[in-house]
Amino acid sequence: MEARRRANAEREARERAIVQSLKEFLDELDKLEHIEQSAAKDEEAALARAAEQIARIERELNERLERVRRSAQEKATTIRRAAGAAAKVLRTNGETIAGIAAQSGQTQARVRELLRLADSGQDEAGGQGEDATGAGSGADSAAPVGDPSPVSEEAAAVDPATEALSA
Repeated sequence: MEARRRANAEREARERAIVQSLKEFLDELDKLEHIEQSAAKDEEAALARAAEQIARIERELNERLERVRRSAQEKATTIRRAAGAAAKVLRTNGETIAGIAAQSGQTQARVRELLRLADSGQDEAGGQGEDATGAGSGADSAAPVGDPSPVSEEAAAVDPATEALSA
């Protein structure tokens, strides 16, 4: 009997140890699942923050690129108008469009285009409220010959005018 009691006690002790080990095992599995879920949530949150940052950076970059493009277009227009003003001074001094084109290495069409830009620039600077089609309609008409000062001021302010004609 004593042997049986000892065997039962040993068996119960083993079963308690197994139950305790199984409980610890299941507790550790629960902890692991919780940690994995927490890590997945943290990863999703980090990805969302990164996506927001990327979108913000791309938006800022696109805005900056647009400002750079606009600035480059404005500078190019200013230089074209200055070149047109310089060509206009040449015209005022008696040069022909063909002569200006030949001396500058430009086509006559390009010289005419620059002259039109100079005229439209003067229209805008003069404060006339015409739209783009109205301002360009009188571009082929004769310019006032007696007032070269605004043209020479504009040409002097932007030195690349002669460069633009010879480019």
